[in-house]
Amino acid sequence: MKAARRSIAFISGALLFSFCIGAAMQYASTGLPRSVYLQLGGRNSLPVMLGEAVAIAVALFAVSLLWSYATLRPARRRHRPYVAWMMSGVGMAWAGWLIFGAFSFALEPRAYSAPLQTVLLSSSAAPLFGVLNIFAVLGGTWLAGRLARRRQLGLPTTRSHRRPDGEAPPPADADAAPR
Repeated sequence: MKAARRSIAFISGALLFSFCIGAAMQYASTGLPRSVYLQLGGRNSLPVMLGEAVAIAVALFAVSLLWSYATLRPARRRHRPYVAWMMSGVGMAWAGWLIFGAFSFALEPRAYSAPLQTVLLSSSAAPLFGVLNIFAVLGGTWLAGRLARRRQLGLPTTRSHRRPDGEAPPPADADAAPR
């Protein structure tokens, strides 16, 4: 059963990161109204890109927190939450998306001339797909792990209390004298 919980945490972490990157790409393609862009200096100005990146990162942090807590929280017994396994799944998915982004970046000649702020902050720009998004998913997973650990410590234990070595168990009926 322990291996199943580890596998679920690992796969859930990988799916979480992939879902969050896909959602971030979708949110980035939606954009803001044109009047907002004009007031802040255009679509590619630093305040607009930073504002969009922070808004998307906050949304991904909330999604990551809820998803990770639902995966990691112990239900009825005092099972240890497998935060490291979930973070490993997130890391594996991040590496996969980074490799995909590197190939995508290499195949687009116009991407070489993109400014650094676009490469770092834009959720639809390969190879990083938004640095803040990565930190938001990792932070949400870490915080969910802390909350799951706190919940785990509040649940009753599943193991019986062990006696120190050498101590005999108490007799079944302490009032009865041996004959």
